[in-house]
Amino acid sequence: MRSHPLVAAVLSALVPGAGQLYARKPVRATAFFLPAIPLAYGVYHYTSAGAVEMASLLVQPSSLSGFLAINVLVLAWRLIAAVDAYMVADTAGDRSWTAIPLGLILLAIAVPHLLGWSYGVKTISALETVFVAAPEGELRLLDSPPEVAFGALPDPVIFEDRRVLDPRSMANYIFRPGIGDPEAIAALGDIYSPSTPIAPFTPLTERVDLDRFTILLVGADAGPGREGFRTDTMIVATVDTNTGSVAMFGLPRNLKLMPLPAHLRTAFVELEENVIEKDLTDLDEDGYPDIWVDTDGDGIPEEPEFETCECFPTMLNKVHQYTQTWTGTYPNTPDPGLAALTDIVSHLLGLPIDNYVMVKMDGFVKTIDALGGVDVLVREPYHVTVSSPEEGVPKASVNIEPGMSHLDGLESLAYVRWRIGSSDYHRMRRQRCMIRAVASQTNQFKLATSFPSLLEVFQESVSTDIPLSFLPDLVKLAAKVDVDDVATVGFVPPTYSAGRTPGKYPIPNVERIRWKVQDVLENGVTAQSRTGESECGNA
Repeated sequence: MRSHPLVAAVLSALVPGAGQLYARKPVRATAFFLPAIPLAYGVYHYTSAGAVEMASLLVQPSSLSGFLAINVLVLAWRLIAAVDAYMVADTAGDRSWTAIPLGLILLAIAVPHLLGWSYGVKTISALETVFVAAPEGELRLLDSPPEVAFGALPDPVIFEDRRVLDPRSMANYIFRPGIGDPEAIAALGDIYSPSTPIAPFTPLTERVDLDRFTILLVGADAGPGREGFRTDTMIVATVDTNTGSVAMFGLPRNLKLMPLPAHLRTAFVELEENVIEKDLTDLDEDGYPDIWVDTDGDGIPEEPEFETCECFPTMLNKVHQYTQTWTGTYPNTPDPGLAALTDIVSHLLGLPIDNYVMVKMDGFVKTIDALGGVDVLVREPYHVTVSSPEEGVPKASVNIEPGMSHLDGLESLAYVRWRIGSSDYHRMRRQRCMIRAVASQTNQFKLATSFPSLLEVFQESVSTDIPLSFLPDLVKLAAKVDVDDVATVGFVPPTYSAGRTPGKYPIPNVERIRWKVQDVLENGVTAQSRTGESECGNA
């Protein structure tokens, strides 16, 4: 019986060596089949480790590069096996008409390998673009001071000799000229305090506090017609690495007089003086600010002597704007403004924050769309017109009624941003509930099918200081998260405020906020509200 060359090619395309065996060439068949044994063992070894272990490998560029190399070798092996089987099959008859079908067989072999190569290269590029590689050293030289971006204040830690020291370790003060001066002495307590921030690139598995991993999630209000970023969404998410329980704490964007950590306490004095002038009110219209007092009895209120509050004097969502170019104060981070915001929020909560993640508005919309939308419990109707985050795209009308609703990207953006007829604090609750809903509804199938789109979103719209080397451990930690054990708390007035500024902005009640954080961390979802019920209902 004669063997058909195209049948032989197809068989070896499926299992190298099968076509040669069909063509009655057992020695050649054995030679082509032998590589399948170690390959099958490798596939079995990695897939039997489970989805989490596989995912942890796929977020490491070194592993992906290895897989890409294997992919090229397997492609070459299959192509050669198919062509060889075609050639050694019975040559009787005219083969000219089989050239095109053979080309199609080879193309069918190559396409999945080429797609795998494309996804692999894009994944490596996205990982290396978004996440951070460990720095070579803590001290670096600047060729010149950085340009001041829109609204940014001058960096207080750029010296005349252009050396840049990392203030995350306050020990840097000891090495400045004039050892023993007041600044160096004042820093000693921070140097040896257990609360000193951990070095930013200490491996995750070697960190002192392995019981908890905490990140600052930031939504950036950036888009057409807006100047710079406004961090209107600020949520601290913390995961218990042992139980998988999660707590999310929301910070109002309009908090003022935020207390500052030691290395920033005098960084905003000039800004503070300007803000005080703007905040002063004269309700009695006597020509003098109401907080001025007539102390000498001459009928004219005297301006009080300025005393710094050692705080960030204006709205919390402007920290990033003022500190975004502080590469001296924060030399080893992709975004100094987010690093400063992280330190200030961490100090307020009394909770060490490991890293930050910022997502721009357009990235949020594209992420929801890539995941196929999200189901959310809508508590109140909203009929709004929302601006698209993309330039040149007209506003869209969004009309959603109460109840469980399936929202696409733009509808989700409207849901987490709308506040006309609502309030900032209701909006904060919706933002926390949206994150909770996305986390609970995203599964491995959704991630796999939306993978190419998500890669593009990450590269264009996400900024983070999470080191690339952390990703395998974070994948394993994410697998532990219990989506049914998520506590959400918003630090909104009046419960968590200590009064208001003359301009009616809330001032954080630091003691109560820190107490609540510890209460939730110790007691979980039962401490998130008076009843223990989630503010998100069944969403």
